[in-house]
Order: sequence, then structure tokens, then C-alpha cells
Amino acid sequence: MNDQLDSSPPSLMPIVGVFALACLIGRLILSDTDAIFGALLAAAAIWVAVVDLDRFEIPDLANIAIFVLGVIWSLQSFGIDREVVGETAMRSLLSAGLLFVLRAFYRKLRHMEGLGLGDVKLAGASAPWLSWSHIVFALLIAAAAAIMVVLVRAMLTGGRIEAGTAIPFGAFLAPAIWVAWVVQVGGFYP
Repeated sequence: MNDQLDSSPPSLMPIVGVFALACLIGRLILSDTDAIFGALLAAAAIWVAVVDLDRFEIPDLANIAIFVLGVIWSLQSFGIDREVVGETAMRSLLSAGLLFVLRAFYRKLRHMEGLGLGDVKLAGASAPWLSWSHIVFALLIAAAAAIMVVLVRAMLTGGRIEAGTAIPFGAFLAPAIWVAWVVQVGGFYP
């Protein structure tokens, strides 16, 4: 049996509240241009999180939106430069490739899915937004948040943590990408 983390879709008010908070944070600590891009990234991250919590899938259109917005932000921030484009493409391929290899390794080892292709694509879509260290930072935030939610849920419900418990990782990774980007652009993390 494959247990699932509770995936009831949230009501509209918390979604609007989270988006408003993200916009406020961006407005307070980022430049005007970065605040606008931050709001767009937050909207896409919320879209990913809501859909992944509801259906355990990440829409390709959401991943494309995150990637394209990131490319536009990167080009306007660093200029249209062959080196910038090449490094962004390399980060995207390696980020997605790393998660794809991890996905394949887990499936081979456990004979079950452990990471969806949407999560792999989301890691690749984050590359235009994040430096190498901030991609790692986002993955660490997402993994730690997912583990904490599973542990707290188990403690509150008195349930056991099962190896087959499905966790919508994109619901953690998408907001972590926004957090890591704000930390990076705001200069709060080396």
C-alpha cells in the first residue's frame, strides 16, 4: 500500500496570503525589477506547490514558465552574454541530470518511484534563477522541509513513517527555489 501525505487542496485565502507575503518580502528587500520577478517566481512556485499537493504532479507549463522567466531575469540582470547563457544551460542540464540519476538509482535500489520527472524538470528550471551553491541550498531547504513535515505529521497523528509514503517533493522544492533566489539576490548567503 502506498500511503500519501495529505494532499487536500488548500483554500484560496492561504494561497493569496502566501503570494501577498512573498510580494511584500520582495518589495521590502529587493530592487523594483527583482521584486517584480520575485512575484512572478512566487506565483509559479505556488502554482507548482498547489498542483503537486493535489495531484502529485508538476505541470510542464509551470516548469516552462519558471525556466523562461528565469532566463529573462538572468539576461536582464547579467546581459546577453555567451558565457552567461552557456553557464545557465550547464547548470540546468546538470541540476536536472543529478536528480534524474538520483531518481534512477532509487528506482533500481528500491524497485519503486522515489522522485517524479516533474521534480527533475523543476530542478532544471531553477538553474537560470540560482547559482550553483543556491541550487544546492534550495535542494537542502526542500529536503529538510519535507522531512520535517513527515516527522511532525507522524508525531501528531501517532502514525508510523512508512517507506512507501508518497511526498509531493515539488511542493517543497518550488518554494525553496524562491527562498534561495531571494537569499541570493538579497545577498544574505555567501
